[in-house]
Amino acid sequence: MKSNILFLVIDSFRSDKCYDENKTSITPNIDSLIKQGIFFSQAISSVASTSSSMGSIFTGMFPFKTGMIDNTYQKLNSTIPTYIEHFKKNGYTTFATTSEVNSFLGLTEDFDLKLESSTHNNYFSLFDGLGEKIVNKLKSLSKEPWFFYVHINDLHQPIIIPKDFHDDKFGKTDYEQMVSAIDFWIGKFLQEIDLENTLVVLTADHGEYVRSLKIDDKIINFESNFSEKTLWKVGNKIPPSLYGIKKKTSLIINKLKQSDRNKKIKNLNLSKYEKRILTTSRMTAGSHVYDDVLKVPLIFCGDPIKKQQIISQQVSLVDIFPTIVELLGINNFNSKIDGTNLCPLFFDKTVEEKPIFIQSMPHISKEHQNFIGIRTANFKYVRDSMDKQHFQLFNLVNDPLEEKDISKENPEIIFKMETILENYLNQKIDSSKMNTEQQKKVEDELKKLGYI
Repeated sequence: MKSNILFLVIDSFRSDKCYDENKTSITPNIDSLIKQGIFFSQAISSVASTSSSMGSIFTGMFPFKTGMIDNTYQKLNSTIPTYIEHFKKNGYTTFATTSEVNSFLGLTEDFDLKLESSTHNNYFSLFDGLGEKIVNKLKSLSKEPWFFYVHINDLHQPIIIPKDFHDDKFGKTDYEQMVSAIDFWIGKFLQEIDLENTLVVLTADHGEYVRSLKIDDKIINFESNFSEKTLWKVGNKIPPSLYGIKKKTSLIINKLKQSDRNKKIKNLNLSKYEKRILTTSRMTAGSHVYDDVLKVPLIFCGDPIKKQQIISQQVSLVDIFPTIVELLGINNFNSKIDGTNLCPLFFDKTVEEKPIFIQSMPHISKEHQNFIGIRTANFKYVRDSMDKQHFQLFNLVNDPLEEKDISKENPEIIFKMETILENYLNQKIDSSKMNTEQQKKVEDELKKLGYI
């Protein structure tokens, strides 16, 4: 019998908030998965956006091969095979929990069953009934093997912490307190499965900017405040006809917040990195592709993992499913994938490290600037998607916080990186076109999520 697969995706989960000596959240269940399994400390998402990232993961392809790379949100090309289809052909029953926007963009069409869909109208929260639904579904899974994709949105901004976890003992920031809260539910999920016949894979679609810093023993916290969270809760209950009012109100609040932030940091001697994380969000126009939003956790635990290991080699999220099928003895199905089987690394063998294509969030406003680039273990090359002359280069070894652009001193590296990027982009395919009704549904969901 093939192993079952529990695929946990924690939206907006940064790698350093999962496994790092400086994290302050309390995560005994995630820690246990790391201690019993394989943890990749340099796992990179190709795009700082949920739908494009999940399309890339499910196909094992970079976004330009899925039809989901562009300056706006696009639907997964329907001609591209997914690993979900492949699991079904190999005897798996497939289940999913996910937001409506992922369904509209073609990401969950292949699943046999989706739990009652929920959107940010009721926050899609583990603590508002979703957690119990998942537990009950895991209790009822008698037909094996099964594949269960659980997408957890509780860490998505703005974070609304359950009162039982709104305490400094669970983390120094809202973000880390919510990580502790999510870990509580992960513990409940793990109680319902047997690691002797189930492979657990935990990762994220992308990271996030956590707007909180400790400077001279003082905490500067610019995370979502009470007014933002209230607007979020109230705004998600209004009809679509009033989204314009919600957006205008949100813009007014954001301008006031930005003015207040500028006053608070004006006289502080902040580094480029410190200033950036206090003033930037993933939805900020031109939010770039810094590692804050691209470096995510990746854990493999359970059957057939037999050893504990921390692997520091750079890997891509497109490597996840090629690795899973190899672990489970299932033939791969598509020779055109970009993903690599990582299993040799589990046995101290080598796997060639590939340059990873990276992309900022798709277009969300007229002011939004889109970035694309290439990341290797040593360097990150980033340029405007429409302007090859507007570029940056960072040495990730000497400058992990990406504060110093070294492009002027390294034209040979720029040439090499641009060549790799162009070779990738030459493989771009078109998206599956959405009709007017489908486009409206996607736009409505993105409005609820605060992207439009």
